[in-house]
Amino acid sequence: MRGVMRLWPKTLFGQLTLILVSGTLAIQLLSSSIWFDVRYAQVLEAPVRLMASRTAQLINQDRCIAGQPQTAPANYTARCLATKPDTQPGNDRAARRTALLLKQALAYELGYAPAIEMLEVDLTDASGQPLVWRSLFGLQTATAHVDFAVPLADGHWLSIEGHELQGWSGESAWALIADYILRVYVVRIIGVIGMCWLAVRLCLRPLKRLSDAANALGDNLDQTPLAIEGPLEVRQAAQMFNTMQKQIVAMVNDQSFFLAAVSHDLRTPLTRMRLRIERLSDLDQRERLKQNIYQMDKMITQVLVYLQSANQHTCQFIDLDSVLRNLCTELSTPAEPLPVSGRGGMLYANGVLLHRCLQNLLVNAQAYAREITIEVERSSSGVTLRVNDRGPGIAQSVLHSVTDPFVRADTSRNDQSGGFGLGLSIARRIAVSHKGSLVLGNREGGGLTACIFLPLREGEGASAQAKA
Repeated sequence: MRGVMRLWPKTLFGQLTLILVSGTLAIQLLSSSIWFDVRYAQVLEAPVRLMASRTAQLINQDRCIAGQPQTAPANYTARCLATKPDTQPGNDRAARRTALLLKQALAYELGYAPAIEMLEVDLTDASGQPLVWRSLFGLQTATAHVDFAVPLADGHWLSIEGHELQGWSGESAWALIADYILRVYVVRIIGVIGMCWLAVRLCLRPLKRLSDAANALGDNLDQTPLAIEGPLEVRQAAQMFNTMQKQIVAMVNDQSFFLAAVSHDLRTPLTRMRLRIERLSDLDQRERLKQNIYQMDKMITQVLVYLQSANQHTCQFIDLDSVLRNLCTELSTPAEPLPVSGRGGMLYANGVLLHRCLQNLLVNAQAYAREITIEVERSSSGVTLRVNDRGPGIAQSVLHSVTDPFVRADTSRNDQSGGFGLGLSIARRIAVSHKGSLVLGNREGGGLTACIFLPLREGEGASAQAKA
């Protein structure tokens, strides 16, 4: 069972194709029994018509003498019987078909349809064995063995037993088989695969959009709602997805509003606390309380910045190289000159947010690492910025979650050891708000790479050149 499950296709198109092709083949194999019967009758047709033409003169006689030999063509035996034979044929169905065909052929030869009693009908191969499928395809020559009796005018019965070879096409049997397989199986399977492709493309394409939208929902809650189209079930799923998206956005907005309101309102009591602390006579206690208030105020500021980083902001064409140059001049030191390689050119973005995003990445690198470099690469799809450093890196277990709010690679949360775990979260939200991404990865030889991708809008290249 496990082996079968490993072979089971993973995609809906593969599963649908396998089911339909297997079902078509099974139905075709079952329906081949009908073809076998038809072919069986076709193989008998030519020999029976030959028998009618060769035995018409014998049947046309008025009388015969029982026991006397009868003259018959080659491969035929004729006997005169005093009474009607009582032997029943083994293959009733073939006997009925052959009797009808023989009666029609004799009526054509004699001018009237005689009564016929079938005694035996059989198809045998060259070795005298019953006919098998190879003979029906013409790989072996089949011989028709027919034994029948007709009544004569004097009351005697004339029994005739004859053997005739089957009629067949002059073409190669293998050519006929190949033609049969091609037209019945290959063409049908190709048609089924084509129908599967059409079904997946027309009916299931909205499901692919639903999957893509669900995958992107985690990065952008404000994405465009899904179009309601496709089959009824898919339209219902898209409608429920849009409803769910609205509910999630409303819930997140409520939480963000509540958190922003609380953070903002906390500054009033903090200000009063600062004034009261100044009256303390204990200098050591006063400095400790000041430090606590400073950390609380900084945390509130970072929370407000984080909540505002995903909001819609006005964008315009900015010179990315100028932003990087000013930022590196501001943050560089003699020990860390922050060299930049490559050019980004003009980019449609919010300059303030992009400055804050890059600043958070550089400050984070300066806090934990050394040998910091910035690489910029522009392509037809967007601009990629890489902040590389040589430092301790980030443990693989937290590498993908370190950009979540309040998650830090190091467990402490004090101002001296790096803040409150919102710097990378803010950088990621700013990148996502520009339809981009932020990916962190450890470098070979130690260190970390923070890679930001900012996509270009359609036609932005030409517009950027005009602005420049």
